[in-house]
Amino acid sequence: MKNDLPTDFETDIWVAMNRATRRIQSDISAALKEAGLPPLKWYDVLWSLERHGGQLRPFELAQDTIFEQSNLSHLSKRIAAEGLVEFVELGSDRRGKVLKITAKGRDVRKRMWSIYGPMLHDRMRTFGKADGWQTFIEAEQNQSCPN
Repeated sequence: MKNDLPTDFETDIWVAMNRATRRIQSDISAALKEAGLPPLKWYDVLWSLERHGGQLRPFELAQDTIFEQSNLSHLSKRIAAEGLVEFVELGSDRRGKVLKITAKGRDVRKRMWSIYGPMLHDRMRTFGKADGWQTFIEAEQNQSCPN
């Protein structure tokens, strides 16, 4: 009989990854707050928009980030209220909208990264060699992008 359950070692890795993620996010969030910058969640939205030419439709943004569509809708409205993004009508389709990063949003994202980036780099160095992470990343990508 085939055993499809994770080994104790695999379970230990899973638990450690989740704990490390929560701890790193908490530390970065605290540093951003102390610097008077927006919450860490906002970074993911701003960075996704910036990486994709400055604008995306809401469903595209949801696919590119870790947020559910409904959560992203509320989050986007809060970010827009601060002037970091704006909703723009998509051509003749008045129902279709794109979320577009503003110049202020780009500036805030860069300021956030000046704190987030170095902290992330420091925490990730503790996990080991890059080749091990590359194998992990490739395996995850193969799981999330079926052929």
